[in-house]
Amino acid sequence: MAVVEELAKFEMFKPFSESQLGEVAKITEKKTFKQFSHIYERGNPANHLFVVTKGLVSLRRIEPGDNVGIAFETREPGTLFGAASFMQPQQYTLTAVCLENTEVLAIDADKLAKMCEKDPLLGYRLMLKIAQIYFERYKTAKRNLYGMVHTPAVITALPG
Repeated sequence: MAVVEELAKFEMFKPFSESQLGEVAKITEKKTFKQFSHIYERGNPANHLFVVTKGLVSLRRIEPGDNVGIAFETREPGTLFGAASFMQPQQYTLTAVCLENTEVLAIDADKLAKMCEKDPLLGYRLMLKIAQIYFERYKTAKRNLYGMVHTPAVITALPG
């Protein structure tokens, strides 16, 4: 039941009872990835919700032929990613790249959604937690964008 104990540590699973955590543990797989490997690619079917237990994951937009891409956010231990698995068209919008050796809990999103359908109150509480997490990320992105736009640009011209 080590997975149950791990799940119980995360904020998003606080609304779950111990028996519900046991059910989530049955649809959860612990996965490890080497540094620079991809957990999923942009455009892949989004079928898992992930929680980082060790390591660091960068969420990036990588165009075909590019090696690096634009990094939007990073996920550290205790944070979740892959919420596109709960939204149509259930397709990942970024590529998840491990910045160091990483361990995640991969939760089958379809089975988790079915659990929530059977227990609407649980589903509501879980979605509130996920919405809260993403709203905090939205506020951070908005603050960062404001900082970039608000910072005065210095334009210099060379004579001649």
